[in-house]
Amino acid sequence: MKPDFRRTMIWLHTYTGLLLGWLLFAIFLTGTLSYFNDEISQWMQPELGVGQQHENIINTSLARLKAQGTDVDKWWIDLPGQRNNQWRLQWQKGKERQSLYLEGESGEQVTPRATQGGNFFRTFHYTLELRNYGGRYIAGIAAMFMLLALFSGIFTHRRFFRDFFTLRKKTLLKTLTDFHALAGIVTIPFCLVICASALIIYIGLYMPWSAQHYLDGGTRELNQKVTTYLPELEPGSAYREPLTDFSVIAGQVAKLWRENPNINRITVEQPFAANGRIIVERTRKLSLSNKSEVLVFSSHSGQQLAGMPPERMARKIRRIFYGLHEGHFAQPGLRWLFFISGLLSSALIASGLVIWLYKRLEKTKQRHAGHFIVERLNIAGIAGLVLAIIGYFYANRLLPVDIDERARLEIVAFLFIWLISLQHSVFRPVNKAWLEQLSLASLACLLLPVIDVSQDPSRLTQAIEQHNLIYLGFELALLVTGLLLYKTVKALLVKQKQGKEGKKIVAIKRINTGRIADVV
Repeated sequence: MKPDFRRTMIWLHTYTGLLLGWLLFAIFLTGTLSYFNDEISQWMQPELGVGQQHENIINTSLARLKAQGTDVDKWWIDLPGQRNNQWRLQWQKGKERQSLYLEGESGEQVTPRATQGGNFFRTFHYTLELRNYGGRYIAGIAAMFMLLALFSGIFTHRRFFRDFFTLRKKTLLKTLTDFHALAGIVTIPFCLVICASALIIYIGLYMPWSAQHYLDGGTRELNQKVTTYLPELEPGSAYREPLTDFSVIAGQVAKLWRENPNINRITVEQPFAANGRIIVERTRKLSLSNKSEVLVFSSHSGQQLAGMPPERMARKIRRIFYGLHEGHFAQPGLRWLFFISGLLSSALIASGLVIWLYKRLEKTKQRHAGHFIVERLNIAGIAGLVLAIIGYFYANRLLPVDIDERARLEIVAFLFIWLISLQHSVFRPVNKAWLEQLSLASLACLLLPVIDVSQDPSRLTQAIEQHNLIYLGFELALLVTGLLLYKTVKALLVKQKQGKEGKKIVAIKRINTGRIADVV
């Protein structure tokens, strides 16, 4: 520990950022992608088409579900929206749940390829694919380290105004240092909200002692006490024919939700019972909370029933932080702002990792194992992760559509490519490993739209005809990412060349200085 406060903060900022920096980069980058979770999922399931709501969509769904038989316990109807193209029906008999996907005005059944889509990035960024092995605890520790790095960074970089307008381009280290300071200043509010909200969402998991002290069931029982539910339906109610004309309920919904009557999901409990009910969920556009507003109606008369009891204040506050973290309320402009802030935060972490290494290599005369490990983890943790993400998209297009456990194999491809990039970084010279992995990522981004269109040219033509901006935007994003990676590779090549020439000049000066000294 250092003797004065500021030097202590510099030390704390340096090592909190380093110890979990690669993990934080992965969490931030995949979390940033999950802001476009629905859009990524659309691109990864092209069989579903555009997916738009139309006048008969709910009535068609109710008729299809009614045909599944009178012994069904529950129905679900997921409706497509502005960002979501999934028109999905589900029904449950006992413990068995089945589903099917529909599309078009007539409700033609389609079978999309199995994939986790963009939801994989969302779950990965807080479970690290280790849900049953402490993944959420590890992600929570990383969030705590990020908060420490942020606060210590504020004390480290005291000259905010000067740092914000400084960008030296002479050497790579100076450019990275100035960019790191600039990105840190710009993303402070975003990072603070994201890290703090992440910890509050799982506060019961990270600080379970209070709940365990007062309740036998611990945090699980606490959650049950503060969460409200509709009352359980009594079994054995008389048979009643469920309504299949939703217009009775749609009129009431339009009156009660004048500002935003859009429906996200409909659940029908005990559809063939006299006490059966229909639960209508509103799309979450107007609230910070992640809890959907619901209305409840009788499943056979359409009469409105008592709604959900209000939740405790503590639960409401947690849901608001949940909403702030996920940004589901954000309209396109604000969503892009969140996305850019997430990318800048990821770049902030990556630049910090590279700066740590460069500064120590400048001071030391002999490398040791620590330098080797940080060098290789930097390559695999930054360039390797980008490659793995692109590889996940390739797996979506190249794996056979009807193969067993297809969704799991896409994730295996992601993890396998990441592991290969680590091995590549170990066995290749550092500069070449950076260039090779970034070049491959650039090429892969540029080729993927070509491969996609060559597989099925109708995807592109239909997307243009139907004004499917999500599909076209994703393809464009791949091309832009490929070009940015190409520019990065070119810039690294120039910097490496300048670095070699600089070393030659220094060596010549030393030799000349030595000759003059010998003459004197």
